[in-house]
Amino acid sequence: MEILLEIGVEELPARFLQPALKNLKNILQKDLKNSRIKFEEILTYGTPRRLILNVKGVSDMQEDLSGTSIGPSKKVAYDNLGEPTKAAIGFAKSQGIDIIDLQIVKTEKGEYIAAQKFEKGKSTLELLPEILKNTILNLNFSKSMRWGEKKLKFARPLRWILALADSKLINFEIENIKTEKLSYGHRFFGAKSFEVEDIQDYFNKLEENYVIYDIEKRKNKILESIKDKCSTVGEKVLIDDELLNEVTNLIEYPYPIIGTFNAEFLEVPQEVLIITMQTHQRYFPVLDNEGKLLPKFVLIRNGIENSENVKKGNEKVLSARLSDARFFYYEDLKKSLDENVEKLKTVVFQKDLGTIYDKIERTEEIAEQLIKALNIDDKKSDILRTIHLAKSDLVTNMISEKEYTKLQGFMGMKYAEKAGEKDTVAKGIFEHYLPRYQGDILPETTEGIIASISDKIDTIVGCFGVGLIPSGSQDPYALRRAALGIVNIILNSNLNISILDIINTSLNIYEEKNILKSDKKEIFENLKGFFKNRVINVLVDMGYRKDIVTSVVEIDFDNIYETKEKIEVLTKVSKEEDFEDIVLLIKRVKNILKDFKIVDISTELFEKEEEKELYDFAISLEERNRTNLIDKNYEKYFMDILSGKNIINNYFDNVMVMDKKEDIKNNRISLLKKLDDLFSKVAQIKDIN
Repeated sequence: MEILLEIGVEELPARFLQPALKNLKNILQKDLKNSRIKFEEILTYGTPRRLILNVKGVSDMQEDLSGTSIGPSKKVAYDNLGEPTKAAIGFAKSQGIDIIDLQIVKTEKGEYIAAQKFEKGKSTLELLPEILKNTILNLNFSKSMRWGEKKLKFARPLRWILALADSKLINFEIENIKTEKLSYGHRFFGAKSFEVEDIQDYFNKLEENYVIYDIEKRKNKILESIKDKCSTVGEKVLIDDELLNEVTNLIEYPYPIIGTFNAEFLEVPQEVLIITMQTHQRYFPVLDNEGKLLPKFVLIRNGIENSENVKKGNEKVLSARLSDARFFYYEDLKKSLDENVEKLKTVVFQKDLGTIYDKIERTEEIAEQLIKALNIDDKKSDILRTIHLAKSDLVTNMISEKEYTKLQGFMGMKYAEKAGEKDTVAKGIFEHYLPRYQGDILPETTEGIIASISDKIDTIVGCFGVGLIPSGSQDPYALRRAALGIVNIILNSNLNISILDIINTSLNIYEEKNILKSDKKEIFENLKGFFKNRVINVLVDMGYRKDIVTSVVEIDFDNIYETKEKIEVLTKVSKEEDFEDIVLLIKRVKNILKDFKIVDISTELFEKEEEKELYDFAISLEERNRTNLIDKNYEKYFMDILSGKNIINNYFDNVMVMDKKEDIKNNRISLLKKLDDLFSKVAQIKDIN
């Protein structure tokens, strides 16, 4: 059997379509399984006007229910006279059977009462009306509405329901809307309604009535039609994936139309024009082969043919939008960036953390610590100038009017270039926001790198300082993203710095200003754990084994650049032939050390040659460790540990650590503790699988 469910609605917002289909599929899948109805797969399709589920290979009958439910023990279920207790009566009632039908079964734990249950499976057709009705009623949207006097909450008004099992209508009703063997074509170019004979007839007639119901096919149709109708030698249409997905979910049948705009608008930075077309109008911009914007765009009409009226109407709307953008741009150029910075004294960053101007001043102090740590005093004035101007575009017309918030930082860079600021300062203004999202580009200039780290540290430490700590999915200030950005920047730029020193610098600034709302040490520990998790995430995402990453980070992650170096070396050493054996030996050492008193090692208490050999190895390893760690020769550090495999093996083979004499036992355990300390300078090797 095959099932089809089509839910007809007023046009859904583009962002609602695919989550709704996913939600519907999950609901129906769960309901079919709970109803013991087998099926092969559930396919989903959709347009703004319809949500479609197509279930293949559905069994004609519900599976029989057969099984045994175990209740309380016989001793609890019956009293000394053999009469059922409240426990037995309650169990029988919960199973829907009479008390006399309870059985006694033997288990490994003894005798228990049990209920044998059998329920004959019903016809799938008998169950489907209630299942499909519940599927629709249980569908949730991020925003729902009621209309008229109806009680049903839905994203948009419900208009029709089509439900078929092969060619049979599945009858049910929601809010006076009864299922019918009717569907509807494209709103403007298809049949107002058409009758459906069976499921294949339904899909055929949708296509005949200009509805491309498959989302991926509709997306490919857009791409193919743009290529066929809009591609010219020397030009390329800029296809943004996010915009493509949105347009796909706004239409039922695509037809591309090429529009134009006045070339005078090209005097405005092209990124402004592009975002106007993409975000505000959902148009695809057209570029030349060098990536320069041309005075052309592509709009996707929800239709089957060209329309001069549609073209002219969209050109008129875009012209008005671009006029606004040009006005904002030239008005902004009339004011200096320093004037804008002064305005930031009245713009609140966060009620407990002060204004954005306060944030700039704190960021500058953090940057000075970084400049000193990296010994880049020659860049100090440019870095501080970058930070001073970094937020200046937030009070410009272009950004503050909320029309072009995606361009914050970028507009600051453009205005700085126009004002004659140094190229690296201007670029640093843009880069201080980087990375803006996962996979985004990272800052390249020294100005951008330092400004970005300092700004993000101030935000993270400040929020932790006033109790705004991320929990679960709640992270309103995007602190996790900011911390991941810092880690990625440090690694990408090979910065040899202490992340904990930077955190402390920021904490001290907040402490001096009496902003912290809890104990400074407690805040520091919370921040340390927060950054440790982010370091692990980034390094694992880079492809390193999680067990190796964790083993190193658990010891120390303060210098993230060196942490990565240690992980790379340990990854290489872990492939050595003796590595697995040494890990097992170190685990054995750790297990012995649990809950024992450590004393000063006395060579006079050694009774066997293997003890002296292990002690000499430990003393030698201690000296070599000191040199290796000073020289940061991590490979030699790990190889020196591996060199002691035979000595440690001989020790365990010939020495009884848990000697009956207390002083000898404690001496031997303390020797192992010394060895363990030497092994744990760089990584918790015992944690490597």
